[in-house]
Amino acid sequence: MSRRPDVLVLGGGIIGLACGRELAGHGLQVEILERLTAGAEASTAAAGMLTPLAEAPVPGPFFAACRASRDLWSAWAGEIAEESGVPVEFDASGALLAALDAAEEAELERYSRAAAALGEPAEEIDLPALQRSVPDISRRVRRALLLRGEHRVDNIQACVALAAAAVRRGVTITHGAEVLMVEREGEGVKVLGKGWQKSAGLLVLAAGAWSGGIPGLPALPVRPVRGQMLLLGGIDWRWSGIVRGPGVYTVRRGATGLLVGATVEEAGFWKHSTVAGVGGLLTAVRRLLPGVKDHRLETFWAGLRPATPDGLPLLGPLPGWPGRRVLAATGHYRNGILLAPWTARQVADLVLEGGPGLLAFSPSRFPSGPV
Repeated sequence: MSRRPDVLVLGGGIIGLACGRELAGHGLQVEILERLTAGAEASTAAAGMLTPLAEAPVPGPFFAACRASRDLWSAWAGEIAEESGVPVEFDASGALLAALDAAEEAELERYSRAAAALGEPAEEIDLPALQRSVPDISRRVRRALLLRGEHRVDNIQACVALAAAAVRRGVTITHGAEVLMVEREGEGVKVLGKGWQKSAGLLVLAAGAWSGGIPGLPALPVRPVRGQMLLLGGIDWRWSGIVRGPGVYTVRRGATGLLVGATVEEAGFWKHSTVAGVGGLLTAVRRLLPGVKDHRLETFWAGLRPATPDGLPLLGPLPGWPGRRVLAATGHYRNGILLAPWTARQVADLVLEGGPGLLAFSPSRFPSGPV
C-alpha cells in the first residue's frame, strides 16, 4: 500500500502537473486528483503563447512574473522532454505585430515604447521581408514590429510530457476523481469523492475555472471565460512564430498548422463553439492573412479560462483555512501556460519555506465570496 501523500493537488492541468512535479522533485509524496485526463480543459485548449509583453506591457509584479516564467521555459521544456521521452516543440522566433491602418499603427507605437521601457527587444520589420516570411499576409500592412521576446510552445505536448515526467518523479495521478467535499482532518485535509477519500498534510488548489466552488473550501472569485479557437492546415511559411493583428492572433503549430484565436466570452460553463465565435475568428484572420482563404479548416474548439476580477492569479494560502494547509495556485486566466514553471517554483517555496508569498497575488486580496 502506498503511504499517505504529503500533498494532494486538485486539478491535473498544466499548473497542477507543474506543481506536482516540482514538489516531488523536493522529495515530497504527491498525488494529483483530476476528474478527466491530464490537461483536458484550458491547458490543452490554449495556443501555447509565452508572451509577457502582450499580456502585461507595464512594469510591476505581474510583468516581472510573466517575464521570469518566459525565461524559464526554454530549459524547462527541455527538462520535461528529457524526463518523459516526449518531445516538446518550443520556438523562440518571436511575434510579428502588423498594422493595417493609422489606429493600428498607433497601437504598434505603444508596444514599441512599452518594450523600450521594459527592456524587451522590439524592431521594425521591412515590409517586403515580412511578405517573404509570411506570404499570406495582407498587402495592406503599413507597419510591422518584431518582438523577439515573445515565444511559443506546443502546450498539448507539454501537458503530456509533464504528466509523464511527474509520474517518473513518483507522483500519483488519479483520473476520474471528481471532488465532492474537502474537510479538515487534524492538522491536514481530507478530500472526498463518490466512493473514495484521500488525506494529506497539504492541499494545492489548481482546479482552473472550477476552483471557485469546491465544496468545503472558502469561495474564491474565479469564473470561467470562454475562448474559441480554430486550426488551419497546409501553411507553408518561413516564419515559425506568432503573428498578431487587431482582434486576432495566429500561432504556428507543427510543420503546417496555424492556430487562430481567440474569443473572450462571458458564457459561464458553456464550453462549446458557436457560429458567431468561429465566424468572427475567420473574418479577423482573413483581414490579416487573406492568403489563407483556401487553406484547410482542420478543426475548432473552445476552452474555459480561469479569470479573477483583476486578471491576476491567486497564489498563496487560502483565507479562512487555518494553518496554511490549503494553497491556491489558480486564476491564471490567459497565462496558465506562460506562468506554469514560475508558479511551480513559487508553490514549492511556499510549501518548503513557509514564506508569505507575493502580496500582489495573494488570495486574501479579495473578500471571501462568489464573483
